[in-house]
Amino acid sequence: MSDPVFTDEDLQDAVRCPTLGPAYFAARRMAEALMAGTESAPFASVAKKCIDDIQTAVYHYAEDYLRNDMESNLGSHMRDMVERTVQALLTGEEWALKQYPLSQYHDGEAIRKAVAQHGGEPLLMARIADLEKEVARLTESLKWYSR
Repeated sequence: MSDPVFTDEDLQDAVRCPTLGPAYFAARRMAEALMAGTESAPFASVAKKCIDDIQTAVYHYAEDYLRNDMESNLGSHMRDMVERTVQALLTGEEWALKQYPLSQYHDGEAIRKAVAQHGGEPLLMARIADLEKEVARLTESLKWYSR
């Protein structure tokens, strides 16, 4: 007769852990017997390859993420600088006026010419309309307060 599949020890272990049953303990015993005495070198090379592959993948992911984040931050910073410069020019901040339209060195004359040419009358008419609205609003306020 052949060796029994389940030993007495497998059956006793199964009584203590009925959810696992004797098959679990028999399989574990057989696997341990099979693996006893095997060399760890092949497993070490497989583990090293896995570690190297994971390390490379993580490095590339982190590098790509950091590059994309840096690129996005630089783009946002440059756009913000341009927007703040334009706002400073349009609101008449002294540094911006001296840097561009009132500059003696960096094409100030060409900038002044372009502003006068492109802004000229349409810009003046829009400003007059703004001021007329303000005068009307203030006139209404004065009428209301004088009642």
